[in-house]
Amino acid sequence: MRILFHIQTSPFARRTRLALAHKGLTVELRHVRAHPEFLEESRRLSPLKTTPVLVEEDGRVLGDSTAISHYLDRAYPSAPRLWPSEPDDALAVFEVASLVDVALNTVAALGARYYALHSSEAWSAVKAEAVERIQRALDTLGQRVSVLARSTIARSGWSAADMWLVTAEHWLATLPLRAPKYPVLAQMVSLGWRLPPELSRWADQHRDRPDMIALG
Repeated sequence: MRILFHIQTSPFARRTRLALAHKGLTVELRHVRAHPEFLEESRRLSPLKTTPVLVEEDGRVLGDSTAISHYLDRAYPSAPRLWPSEPDDALAVFEVASLVDVALNTVAALGARYYALHSSEAWSAVKAEAVERIQRALDTLGQRVSVLARSTIARSGWSAADMWLVTAEHWLATLPLRAPKYPVLAQMVSLGWRLPPELSRWADQHRDRPDMIALG
């Protein structure tokens, strides 16, 4: 049985689940926050020490959501593509995916991994530069989707870029709601970035997709 070690609310895990669904692949989900033994197992299997971690039916292991998605396109070429090959679509998809990762990775790094340094004299300047990077990425994404004449990033339809963006929008939009219970999330919210309304309006078109509903 194919296995995915994941965190329910993680945008990186959620987009991997959407990628697997797009490929029509069944998977056993193992929630590492709900079951500490799953976390220990996933860290033993992958040197990255992050989630998601995919374990194929033959036992091969791969971490990192982007790496997993590219692997799925090559391992299952007859299933619908995640990353379009047509140049114009490819350019749009890769740009959106890159901007999403800049925003998500910077929010997570500054609000969690490096937040302990917030008392440093250098923090103000470091934070300002990082938040500018986050906001520039989010605003560019908002501009990109605001001029689309269709619901998807690529002309060829639902792709990795849509999965990356819709899961990022959901995570960022729900951070303030979950922050009162989780100090680390409160730190991320306190950074001062703003989610452009254009992104939420775009995401609204996709919330009722069966694969989105299945994410829970």
